[in-house]
Amino acid sequence: MNRQSGKQAAGQAAWVAGLALGLPGAALAQGAATPAANDAVSLPSVDVQGAAPANTLQREVPIGRLPGTVQDTPQLINVVPREVMEQQNVTTLDQALRNVPGITSSIGEGNGGVNGDQFRIRGFAAQNDIYIDGLRDFGAYTRDAFTYEDVSVIKGPSGFALGTGAVGGGIAVGTRVPHLGNSYSATATGGMGPYARGTIDLNQQIGETSALRLNIMGQSSSVVDRDNVDSRRFGIAPSLGLGLGTDTTLILHYQHYQYNNTTDAGIPVITKPGTTIGRPATEYGLPRSTWYGTDSDRDKVTVDTFTANLTHKANDWLTLQNDTRLSFIERDFAYSIASCPSTTANPCLTNFFAGRPALVALSGAGNPYHQDTWALQNVASATARFTLGGLKNELIAGIDLSHENVQRTGYNYANTRATASIYGGDGDLWMDRGSVNNTRETTINTYAAFLNERLWLTPELSILAGARISRYEVEYDALTLSTNARTSLSPESTRVDPRASIIWQPRPNQTFYATYSTSTTPPGSLYTTQPSTASATTANLDPERNTLYEIGAKVGLFGDRLGLYGALYRIDKSNATETDATTGTVTQTADEQRNQGFEVGLTGQILANWTINASYTAMDSETRKSTTAANVGKRVQYVPEQAASMWTTYDINKGEPLNLSLGGGVTWRSQVYLNAANTAEAPSNLSFDAMVSHRINDHLRVQVNGYNLGNALNYDALFGSRVVPAAGRTVLFTLAADF
Repeated sequence: MNRQSGKQAAGQAAWVAGLALGLPGAALAQGAATPAANDAVSLPSVDVQGAAPANTLQREVPIGRLPGTVQDTPQLINVVPREVMEQQNVTTLDQALRNVPGITSSIGEGNGGVNGDQFRIRGFAAQNDIYIDGLRDFGAYTRDAFTYEDVSVIKGPSGFALGTGAVGGGIAVGTRVPHLGNSYSATATGGMGPYARGTIDLNQQIGETSALRLNIMGQSSSVVDRDNVDSRRFGIAPSLGLGLGTDTTLILHYQHYQYNNTTDAGIPVITKPGTTIGRPATEYGLPRSTWYGTDSDRDKVTVDTFTANLTHKANDWLTLQNDTRLSFIERDFAYSIASCPSTTANPCLTNFFAGRPALVALSGAGNPYHQDTWALQNVASATARFTLGGLKNELIAGIDLSHENVQRTGYNYANTRATASIYGGDGDLWMDRGSVNNTRETTINTYAAFLNERLWLTPELSILAGARISRYEVEYDALTLSTNARTSLSPESTRVDPRASIIWQPRPNQTFYATYSTSTTPPGSLYTTQPSTASATTANLDPERNTLYEIGAKVGLFGDRLGLYGALYRIDKSNATETDATTGTVTQTADEQRNQGFEVGLTGQILANWTINASYTAMDSETRKSTTAANVGKRVQYVPEQAASMWTTYDINKGEPLNLSLGGGVTWRSQVYLNAANTAEAPSNLSFDAMVSHRINDHLRVQVNGYNLGNALNYDALFGSRVVPAAGRTVLFTLAADF
């Protein structure tokens, strides 16, 4: 088959698939692939995947609505490349994001809330702001990184590109896709915990312009220094690429992922008598291994996603793109939420500090639930690059449509929950699921259109302006069976999120910019994950509004081998809401919050054999207005004043028989407050990690990773009244093969 006939076949396949999926503009693919008889050329079966630059400023942004490289984008973007994830042996999205300062993780509220990946960017919730290959990844669950090519964090309100939410920004994952040429790799990892994990990554070219790729993962592991906390995961992700290397490319991807994990609600935050600030009980001698669960405290999740990414270069100036995803997420969940009260009925706190036996209280919010989610999203866009009136233009326009349905059933326990010592629960106890307690169903429809124009006034100076208009419709119905109390709400909202920048690029590797951007979080957007926010009062609230002001610079050094970036920013959030950590009641509906600060970073190669990815941020957060007067002037919860991360590797005798790769890094954040009143805190985190790798031959590599080498008492996830201690010192061994 010659190159043009391959293009034609791929174009026809894309056109047919486009009709089946309802993809706008897909019919153009057929006409674009019409061959000329004398244009036949042979396309060799070689891998055309070039090595990605170590300087992540030179990498493409993994969101189609933000075309170009990180260097060209007038907003701060942190990138965690695959090379770093492999060196660190990253297995989850949470682990990848530890390379990005200013991100914290929080814990869900149990039956009344959300669990799984819950990230805060610069202190603001980003639980619905995770994107994979440009599309929102619906559902609350713990994500595995076995298909990840890179992870980027777009910082600051980004409603234009990401839609609703995106207060602190968004998390964008690029996955491994089929490529021309053949490649086969596998890894086997074992170590402390105990820990065992295996992965396979196979790519097979099956035609001149087509290839298949298959990723498989299996894991069974436990967490060092966390009693009874184990995880069993499995994932398989086949994908097909058509029209690779041609003007019309279609990537079809399916992923099945499932896990059965022990749930970990953490340990309580307590206030020592005579003090005013609550701290984790582990700061007062409670072993960090303490766990309050039972055998029935599990998080069982099955995720199936189908994705189609179609790109068609219609001509030299117009590119059309259409991305579609259908997702199904099934989840069974239960855990034990412990608190240490000091009451006449339960003097836990008093007894703990007096050295007497103390019993924690276990909240009913940890009762089991079953949840089914399905969601469909389609984003169609056109990017036009043209010259008009002697001025260069880049115009992006498109539509973003999505539907999400969530059905949750909450259960009572058939047997009485046993009391637990503050020093740990009974891991051998099984709690039988009882009768249905409540049912909830949420349907969310979003209709959005966006337009963005970048105009070059001179070859060096350009202005960027755009906006997204979004229509957001929610249908919510909840029933509590014990009282027959029903809540039915239908909030609707239409909002516009503008964006504007001025960009000066005296050279291609020097970018200086000033940006204004907004995002909106409409009422009802959290009903799915925080049903306690659903009431007739909150349904009529004005949307939360988030505004970013940022000035920054991105500069390539030493022939772009190294990238230096920095930014000053301010985020203002109005109409903020807060959910009480104990009761779930929504309050402070007119709060105004601000987080401002700066971030600097370095990425790339210091020398040909020495790479570095490092960044530091300082943040000054404040509650500027509140219905609770005492909270005015306090720091915003979960926002540290400082945070930093660094990972560096040095290759010795690369390509020689006696070779070695040495890596090391540090992650650090300062103390954070856990509530708006600033009466509870989590201490600072500090972790030192290291890696030693040796390539045995062209196909085999051995690697040893050490984590938290100082065995520091750190905290992985935070909530208003509890925290989850991080793993203690851990060492893992990996054997990797690639062909």
